[in-house]
Amino acid sequence: MEKLSVKKCVVVSVGLYPGNAKHALARAGPVGGDVVFLVNSEPRTVPEEVLRGGRRRQPMDTMEAIHSFINELDSEINIVDVWLDPRDGLVTSVAKLRSLIEGYAPCRVIIGMAGGFRWLSTALMFLALALVSVGPYVGITVDSVFAMLEEESPSVRALFRSVEERVIPWPVIPRLADLAFDEYRVIRLIGLGRHRAKDILNEYNKDCKKVSGCMSMAKIQRILVKLVRKRLIKYEKRGKAHHYELTPLGMMLVGIVKPSKAVHET
Repeated sequence: MEKLSVKKCVVVSVGLYPGNAKHALARAGPVGGDVVFLVNSEPRTVPEEVLRGGRRRQPMDTMEAIHSFINELDSEINIVDVWLDPRDGLVTSVAKLRSLIEGYAPCRVIIGMAGGFRWLSTALMFLALALVSVGPYVGITVDSVFAMLEEESPSVRALFRSVEERVIPWPVIPRLADLAFDEYRVIRLIGLGRHRAKDILNEYNKDCKKVSGCMSMAKIQRILVKLVRKRLIKYEKRGKAHHYELTPLGMMLVGIVKPSKAVHET
């Protein structure tokens, strides 16, 4: 993909403080037509007695402050609020994010772990690894990933006075798994509900025009064996056939077909 012609998809974790998220957005440099995903954790409001310190604000207030900041940068930037619930677990949260971003492909992804609970940073880490693994097949490239030191810590602000000193770029972005295109197509079909080899084959070949270009059952079986060895799928015997399901690793790579209700675009 030509970098100059593809929009940016900027993913930033937020939390209760807007400062780091603003710095992360300024570093990523979104412009009109780009998409910013503001990722925060449920609950959206918390009891006042839980909030501590004069700088504390409700999560919803923080998100609104960042909306205003982005609109000042460029009112044509698309903003997507993503509220993840830790009770859903890490795998489901990563799968939701991964599918959501694919909906805006083609795009160049920049991920900033700027604020919020530790589990949000962990979710964004796995998101980066998943997108690098499947990106070539869904129109996504991952340009950069970086973490930021905690802005709410007085010791951090004292020891690292400039914002740039608090940014820790990833030198490399490893993959969750090495996948060939036909392997990716098969795990995606399993994610879409094709659980038997016969059903996977029929769906795979649905648009096949020439017999010579169609997938054979033997090759599907070989791919399934590879995917089991890579721990992307598991199976159990049901009658005479095997029933295949995605493992947690496979779920993060495939994502979730249906859009999440936790997403709201403005």
